[in-house]
This record gives sequence, structure tokens and C-alpha cells, in this order.
Amino acid sequence: MRHLIFVFAGVFLAACATPSGPTKQGAEEFLWAYTEAWNEHDTDKLGSEFWQTTDSVETETERLEAMFAQITADGYDRSTIHSILVCLGGEDMAVADMRFTRYLTSGEVMGPDMRASKYLLDWEEARGWRIRGVFGGDVNAPVACDLTLFPPMSE
Repeated sequence: MRHLIFVFAGVFLAACATPSGPTKQGAEEFLWAYTEAWNEHDTDKLGSEFWQTTDSVETETERLEAMFAQITADGYDRSTIHSILVCLGGEDMAVADMRFTRYLTSGEVMGPDMRASKYLLDWEEARGWRIRGVFGGDVNAPVACDLTLFPPMSE
């Protein structure tokens, strides 16, 4: 009986670790986890588990390391998310509008108190959600999904 409980627990944990499919909730959770890795300045994790805008994890990680070298030289420490709005587009794409604040190592706000970014996400069966693009957003505009970020539909 105890063996059966361990088997069930193992199957349950494996199911939790496997991406369940391209859902709106999953995309939002992905972006919260992304921000956690971002705040840890974990370029290896960001490059391998979140970003896919270049041809390889190595290139992605190098690009992120250069970005972090610049922003940490400017005093960057962490970001706080205020809101995330996700909209699905088809079966394997999503866009998100994120509002956040960046902080310096001193605890002061870095730049504008509120910032806005738009994310284009793609779903991969084997790896789950991936960031394919990040675009500046208008912090004064209402929180909304920018559906123009989706690639045009081919006929």
C-alpha cells in the first residue's frame, strides 16, 4: 500500500511539473515566475526557461548577461509587478500587458514610478510558454492586450 502511495505521489508531482497546455492562467503564472527569475538576475534560467528570441540558449543567455551588466551598473536591483493582463491568440500564442516598477539597490524607484511592457508569448509542447518579444507600452493607456503583436495569419 505504501508503495502505491509513493507511485501516485510521483505521478502527481510529474504531472504538476509538465506544462499542461497553453492556458491564460498558465501564461500569467509563467510571467510571475519570469519576474522572480529576473529579480534573481538568473540569466541562465532566463535564457533556458523563459526567453527564445535568438537561435540558441547560449546566445540568449549572453544577450541577457549584457543587459544585466548595463542595468545593474545603473543601480538596478529588482522589479515589482502591479498587474498582468494576458490574452490568448489562437492555440499557441498569447500577448500580455504588464505594469511594473523598477527599484534601485538603495530601495528608491529607478526611473518612472510605473512602467508598461507588452510581451509576445509562444507555446511549445515540450517546454511550455516562451517570450518571443518584448515591446514598450504606454503606461497612460488603459491596461489592454495589443493584438497587433500577433503575426499576421497566413492564407
